[in-house]
Amino acid sequence: MAEFIHNAWYVGALSHEVAGDALFARRLLDLPILFYRTGAGTPVAMLDRCPHRFAYLSKGRRIGDAMECVYHGLRFGADGQCTRSPYQESPPANAVVRTFPLIERHRMLWIWMGDPPLADPAAIPDHSHMDVAAMRPLIWHVKFAGNWQLGNDNLMELTHLFWLHTGTIGGWKADAGATPGETYSARTDEQGRVQSRTFVPDIERPSVFHNGVPAGVPYDQWNDTEWVAPANMKFTMVARPAGQDGEDASYMVQSHCITPETATTSHYFSGFSRIFDLDGDEADDERFISFFRGIFEREDGPMMADIEAQMGTSDLMALNPVILPRDRGAILVRRLVTRLIAAENNGLQHAA
Repeated sequence: MAEFIHNAWYVGALSHEVAGDALFARRLLDLPILFYRTGAGTPVAMLDRCPHRFAYLSKGRRIGDAMECVYHGLRFGADGQCTRSPYQESPPANAVVRTFPLIERHRMLWIWMGDPPLADPAAIPDHSHMDVAAMRPLIWHVKFAGNWQLGNDNLMELTHLFWLHTGTIGGWKADAGATPGETYSARTDEQGRVQSRTFVPDIERPSVFHNGVPAGVPYDQWNDTEWVAPANMKFTMVARPAGQDGEDASYMVQSHCITPETATTSHYFSGFSRIFDLDGDEADDERFISFFRGIFEREDGPMMADIEAQMGTSDLMALNPVILPRDRGAILVRRLVTRLIAAENNGLQHAA
């Protein structure tokens, strides 16, 4: 059985992917899930499987807020209860489709695939920067051929920017070692989150994106990363003129959320808000999305697919990989994930 954390909030879909009267199907944690919105606009998530002969409900049709199976015509309400069987006066008592707690927040649909009583909406990770219209947030979805924990590894260790992303967002260092005065730290906090910071002082190169510091002025820059189980990360990027104190303001905040599709394939939901290029049009926004999505599709995604192929049926840590100093955040995450999976496998109730 694949090792997933079930008692946790995952991004199942982006809000705009489930729109109007359309049906939207996606595999999550190796289960087929059907998403749609009721006539009132409320999002619904149910198992995409008729309990009669296991046909995909997403291949059926909507009747109001109900789903009708294309195979034998059983009809199910948004609560999963069978409301009509063409062959008998009352539907079978066991004709029920599993539904899942679903919360729409931060332009994403968050699904809980574990024990429903543990599904506390207050535990949904904070990506509220995606709600700030003045920072013009953008969001998109990509798939990659790799285990979901490889997504955690990739995003919790950012020194690969200066090697894998030399033609896009990295490559500004002559050597990818630490610059003078650069510091890195990673720790687990009291809430079970992993917090890391990379601080680089007195940078003279131009920033890839406008960071709020006047052009030509050296600046200090840092990235704060917050990881929330199972695989939700928020990057806050801050810069200010070198050596100056003052109130910190981010120039970009990024969301990175990984949801397993299967044991060897994953969904990557990503977005960002920013202080630059706010006067553009939709075409400019699409260029940003294409740029960032392209980085992942051409660089990160193929790398994780290669790693997955190299691992075969083994777990990464079981293969005794070399550990580098900047792997600390990723290793802390791996340890927490191992504990959460072990707790679920031992029947202990918890919420991630």
